[in-house]
Amino acid sequence: MKRNLCCLCMAIIMAMTVSAQVSDNPATAATVKLGISYVHDLPGLNGMGVHGEYGFPITDWIQVETGFKRIQASGYPRTETVKEYTKSTTFDFNVLFVPFSSENSAFKIGGGYSFVFYNLRRSIPVFSGAGTAKEESWQVVDTRSMTNGCSLIGEYEYYISANVSAGARVSLAKAYSGHVWMGGPFVAIKL
Repeated sequence: MKRNLCCLCMAIIMAMTVSAQVSDNPATAATVKLGISYVHDLPGLNGMGVHGEYGFPITDWIQVETGFKRIQASGYPRTETVKEYTKSTTFDFNVLFVPFSSENSAFKIGGGYSFVFYNLRRSIPVFSGAGTAKEESWQVVDTRSMTNGCSLIGEYEYYISANVSAGARVSLAKAYSGHVWMGGPFVAIKL
């Protein structure tokens, strides 16, 4: 299954590249987006993230993107003695549906599939003792690995000029330890 998804994502990227090289139509020009986001990583970590995407419209209503995210979040969600954190780098493949668009703006919703490389620190309660006299301590667990998962995306884009736009993006991803919410502004430039 993972192999099929990886092949599908590579096919989308190749189609985007070939279409971008062949097309002279400004309506089908590729777009590069860069943004910064607030991140909330369950179990209660907060931080910042940066994201960048390279996108290309397949039709007037469908756009495909490939991109990256870098997330850093930390906090004390379980105990005041252990500072937990999440550091991850994500490579995304997204398909966005454009249900509403005008000369000045567009609203997009869609989903994607991500490949995530992460480094986590979590605390786990350990109970010792017998009966009602149990003592609680916190064990620190550091994890470094790779996984993959799905995401949901909502985006509003306002066209400042023919080649520059700005907007806001919200996403919910399921990847390594729970659900990760990201939201923030971005700037896009047509190539």
